[in-house]
Amino acid sequence: MANTFNLKTLTAASHGYNTVPPFYLNKEALANRNKIGRFSSLKNHMGRPYFMDVFIDGERLPNEPLLTFSAQKQIVKTNIIGGEQKGSVKEIVNSSDFKIKIEGVCIEPGKKEYPTNQVEKIISLCQKQQAMDFENDLAELFGINKIIITSYNFDKMQGQPYSQRYTINAISDDDFYVELNNRGKLLSN
Repeated sequence: MANTFNLKTLTAASHGYNTVPPFYLNKEALANRNKIGRFSSLKNHMGRPYFMDVFIDGERLPNEPLLTFSAQKQIVKTNIIGGEQKGSVKEIVNSSDFKIKIEGVCIEPGKKEYPTNQVEKIISLCQKQQAMDFENDLAELFGINKIIITSYNFDKMQGQPYSQRYTINAISDDDFYVELNNRGKLLSN
């Protein structure tokens, strides 16, 4: 007898989210595949196409993980002294790297065994000591195409046999080029 997995329930139990998975979309959304969240040619265990795949270094993460992107601007504030003016002068210096949180569940539908192959693939990615290619439709909107994994964990799955929860934390990585002018001073691009 094959196992039946409900990804919505597993995700809610694993990560505390209670959301409607993106593969419960109407027919109009299925017809328009050129917008954000284009459907991949891969299908989940129920035969529905995945909505927003995540690839790290060419490897597709299993079961369409959840992504969170965050960034912070670096702002220098200078208080105004004296006078009747209140507040401060703000100078936007730069924006920080994007912080990316990837939360997923490894399961192999139809198998009554621990998802060893999926877990080993994720461990292998996380142990690489380099910037890696990152492909995702939402990341593309932010201009993110490379990441560096800063931490990862595999957490307990109490009462959820044959599955493994994981979280990957990463930061975006951009190429940075420096040029020397004719006087030997650095000019950054």
